[in-house]
Amino acid sequence: MAVVPLRVERGLQELCHLIPNQWYAVLESREVPRDRLVSVKRLGENLVFWRDAAGRVVCQRDKCAHRGAALSKGKLVDGCVQCPFHGFRYDVTGRCQRIPANGQRTPVPEQFHVHTYPTREAHGFIWVWWGEPRENLPPLPFFDDLGDGFTYATFRDHWPVHYSRAIENQLDVVHLPFVHYNTIGRGGRTLVDGPVVKWLDDEKLKMNIFVQNRVDDGTPSLKPEQIAEPEKLFRLRFHFPNVWEN
Repeated sequence: MAVVPLRVERGLQELCHLIPNQWYAVLESREVPRDRLVSVKRLGENLVFWRDAAGRVVCQRDKCAHRGAALSKGKLVDGCVQCPFHGFRYDVTGRCQRIPANGQRTPVPEQFHVHTYPTREAHGFIWVWWGEPRENLPPLPFFDDLGDGFTYATFRDHWPVHYSRAIENQLDVVHLPFVHYNTIGRGGRTLVDGPVVKWLDDEKLKMNIFVQNRVDDGTPSLKPEQIAEPEKLFRLRFHFPNVWEN
């Protein structure tokens, strides 16, 4: 069983193709240690991740509101990220708390603010909310059959494609006997019964896909409506926007 958090790394020209108002798994928890700034490109933007005094993950646009310097090149000071250029300090909300050149008692103008994304940390992953601000954000997309004792290993393989193409590939079993003919597609099972798709929620954000590959013996493939007990077939589960379970 595997759970894959897809890393959304794309050019700005593809921003419009992101599914909005979703939680995206973008990092593993262990990739953001305490007392260190972590710079990554996700969701088409340069982001900086860090942890506050309580260990909660903060995700902000990696760009100072003053002159655009990369905050990730700075450091953490008194619970804030300090810009390496002029020392501006931004708190966990993105609000600038101090402009050193103006003196510590001088109020900071409201416009000095860094965009900050809502984050959650669960199941060993860090999730970022990509969408409109909401008072009550939806729960994280994950899998009910994975309990607290779930463990995993990491495999990294960069695919220079839009993330939706990578997901499409993972949910496609028709290519297995051709692309993976000597591993998971061995046996020449080119005929496909199904797939049967069953939505798990009213919003249609979670689905089960039941399917079966078999050797072509001359009988036609079974259409979804012809499969009486699809749950007995191989199952894939996908949760929008970018996690799936094999």
